[in-house]
Amino acid sequence: MEDRDNKPVYEERDASFDPDPETTLSEEELQDSILADSDMTAFQRYIAKMDDKTWNLAQRICGAVLGVLASLALFWDGIFNTNKEQGGFSFSLIAAVVIAMLIPNIIEKQGLRKIPKVRTTMAIALMVCIVAYFLYMGVTTGFNFRA
Repeated sequence: MEDRDNKPVYEERDASFDPDPETTLSEEELQDSILADSDMTAFQRYIAKMDDKTWNLAQRICGAVLGVLASLALFWDGIFNTNKEQGGFSFSLIAAVVIAMLIPNIIEKQGLRKIPKVRTTMAIALMVCIVAYFLYMGVTTGFNFRA
């Protein structure tokens, strides 16, 4: 609306819609009240309360731990290789795949948050452990790999 002098005319505001400064919640209190009202599990609430910096750090730590666990399952002879003639490596490979593929999927679905840094860090840790294992085996056996 404009009046005759081309000046905008504003309607009077209804002050009843303004938030009351005495009852206005802070950002943390609002987030806590939303999380308390939702039907989230304790794990989901814990993840939802993390800020981005903490969440990225937690993803990196979790990815490194999963990568090391997958490589341990892959190369450690004492875990699944009870009978060397039966081929214990296949059980180790299955365990490494379960650790590397299923556990991140379970964490992602239970936490209701995407975890791309977990997968990237896990792949890097797994590659580093595999290269370190092959270098160790090469140094200890003199790089005499026989088929």
